[in-house]
Amino acid sequence: MLDCAHPAEARSWIGRLRLAEIEGAEDIHRAAMWDAFGRCPTGAAGEPCRESEQRRFETQWEEQKRGIEDKYRGVLGEFEQRCRGLIALG
Repeated sequence: MLDCAHPAEARSWIGRLRLAEIEGAEDIHRAAMWDAFGRCPTGAAGEPCRESEQRRFETQWEEQKRGIEDKYRGVLGEFEQRCRGLIALG
């Protein structure tokens, strides 16, 4: 799929993979956060617990998302490095 002769398609494919991985990870992360909310007391008494869990999960999510973005930035960089001569000519 990462064909140096078709760099635009390769970049698009990398972008779609990146987005799919982010969306999948976000869905899993969101479900885990809701499970954590369920362990908090109900009503107003549970509000501090839910706020704390939300902050914790948001921090985790930002780290995880950054890791995914770094991964695909690396994939794209490796592709462009490998195909540098052909891309410059195309």
